[in-house]
Amino acid sequence: LAVDANLKYRPTANRSVFAVRRLQLLPRSRPKRSIIRRPRQAQNMPFDRSRTFVLLGWMALLLNHVQSAAAINCDTDSANLENQLKKKLLCNGYLADARPRKDKTETVNLTLSYLVLSYEFEELDDLLKMNVRLGLEWYDDFIRWNSSEWGNLDRLSINSEELWLPDFRHFSSYYNPSSLPDCSNPACVVRADGLVRCVPVCSLNAKCDADYFHWPYDTHPCNMWYGLWVNSMDEVDVHAQNVCLADANTFTSSNWDIVSMEQERISYQMTDNFEFPTVGIQVLLQRRSSFENVAVVSPILVLTLLNLYIVWLRSNSLERKVLLVLSTFCHFSFLQLMEWSLPHNRDTFPGCVIFFVCSFVLTAVIVVFTLLNCWIRSGLNRDSSTGSFLNRLTGSFSESRVAELILAADYLELNYTVTKNADGNGWEKRATLFDRVLALLCVLFYAAIFCMYIRFSHLPLPSRYGLCVQAVSG
Repeated sequence: LAVDANLKYRPTANRSVFAVRRLQLLPRSRPKRSIIRRPRQAQNMPFDRSRTFVLLGWMALLLNHVQSAAAINCDTDSANLENQLKKKLLCNGYLADARPRKDKTETVNLTLSYLVLSYEFEELDDLLKMNVRLGLEWYDDFIRWNSSEWGNLDRLSINSEELWLPDFRHFSSYYNPSSLPDCSNPACVVRADGLVRCVPVCSLNAKCDADYFHWPYDTHPCNMWYGLWVNSMDEVDVHAQNVCLADANTFTSSNWDIVSMEQERISYQMTDNFEFPTVGIQVLLQRRSSFENVAVVSPILVLTLLNLYIVWLRSNSLERKVLLVLSTFCHFSFLQLMEWSLPHNRDTFPGCVIFFVCSFVLTAVIVVFTLLNCWIRSGLNRDSSTGSFLNRLTGSFSESRVAELILAADYLELNYTVTKNADGNGWEKRATLFDRVLALLCVLFYAAIFCMYIRFSHLPLPSRYGLCVQAVSG
């Protein structure tokens, strides 16, 4: 079994039955086949024997001068003080497979620090990729010494393969067949009091709950879970201490911002009454919507004002009919452009798309009512005696100064001419009043869908959300 942090897996000496059951329940990733392609032998090419001997000589020289970092050789003596101390600590019965406790009833407390160095979000897969520096700390009872007896040497650098390592894993990793998450396997620093600190740098990924409803001001929560594969809480307990993001001077994403990183600790109880600790990391992503402000929000405002201007014109005017054709074409074209810009695997429908669909339907309704109002205005040539009640109602309303400004829309036309003492026909007043009612309904409709589907900034975060920013140090 391979550990996600690329830490060498060593089963505990007292592996119990519940651990085997848990191994059977969890899925296993299928290892890749290593395909070795043999190069084709070159035909009719001269064989340079001297060049081959020179290359072999250089390789032998390099191999002789490069020291192996695998393990301490317990059979040889060294004049180096650090190597002597390592031999004393590791060559006198130290077992890297057993928990580092002299009393087997004591629990190993594992402290986790989490520093995100870089990140990127893939919208096609809803996948968050991160480079994380994990800090693992615990105390080893078998690696302790008196620094005064060893020339005030208070710390050692020991290869992680020679120490006991916790079986710490990333449970929620999204295993992509083309690449697997892996970690470096660095040397660990051991203090004289037995404190062991290992800091591997890992390439991890996690699936996110992508929510595109408020696109382009969308927010995506991503959850990652870490824990122990075999050891129960009585054997090894995990606690997260620092969950931070590297400062902006180290790395900044061009399209996304991490606005919150929270951690929680959960314990799961199995059927055999053993509890397993799990640490959860919640990352909240926000889109940097600088380009989308111009590409999405601006056309929304322009087309909304265009439709409101259209319904204020007379229904039988040439300008209204031309602008209606233009508005219909712009709505249809912009919906096609938004379909290409949005990811096809989105879980939710963006609110701006719903807004444009509603606006497109409203434009079609305006076209229908424009044709209907043109038919009403055609009653100018008919006898107006049948509508005497409506004539009196519209006539009394149009006598006020405010009504003259509201009902008069001819001044917006290009061929508008000023006429004095012109008695309006009853059908003309009804058609104009009908246009103003339609304009008022359009204003209310746009105000409602604006509040429901359109946002001009990100939602404010609750007070419980926060972000720890930390400078990268050695």
